[in-house]
Amino acid sequence: MDEEEAYEDDQQRFEAEVQQWQQQEQHEDEQMLTRKDFLNELVKKNHLVVEEDIFSIPLGGKKVPIITRTGIEKIQYMNRIIVKFEDKVLTPDYAVIKATATIEPVDDMYVGATIETYSSAKYGKKPDGNTTFSYVAEIAEKRVLSRAVLKICGAYRYGVYGEDESEDFKRKPSHLTDFAEDIRGPDTKEYNEPSPKKKAA
Repeated sequence: MDEEEAYEDDQQRFEAEVQQWQQQEQHEDEQMLTRKDFLNELVKKNHLVVEEDIFSIPLGGKKVPIITRTGIEKIQYMNRIIVKFEDKVLTPDYAVIKATATIEPVDDMYVGATIETYSSAKYGKKPDGNTTFSYVAEIAEKRVLSRAVLKICGAYRYGVYGEDESEDFKRKPSHLTDFAEDIRGPDTKEYNEPSPKKKAA
């Protein structure tokens, strides 16, 4: 498989995962935790600070929860998730990294398992690339770490993704996530930038 084919394969795999979540959400098992329940547990068990570690973005007509890099690191630490990296493709402009994550059984929420996942970074703007940063190996490593941690803790089942997985997932100042005790999970509130003050006459 050449570089271009590997890049397209990774992009298709990522898009398929997003599409799969959207389909699963429409046919959610009644016995499965709701996404808000899952996020509520994720916040409490991993001591996440919602104002800093979680936000949401509009995707496919829905608001999708996104975990920041600090949130990913907290989840990894709190659950003793060990991630090993292996570079599959490494060039100055393109990198594919494989991650193998393992976790010991914690409770019914986090099932002990070993998972493998991949991520890529190709320098350039879309559609020719998927990052505008030149250090593609580091970008691919951040992406695959996020995927591995969230995948092994079951977050993908609830349509929860990591900020590092895609530049489309980067946080925007127009979104603020607030967590209230009377709400089962984070509730995203959009706010407008304050209008500039008028100069005194």
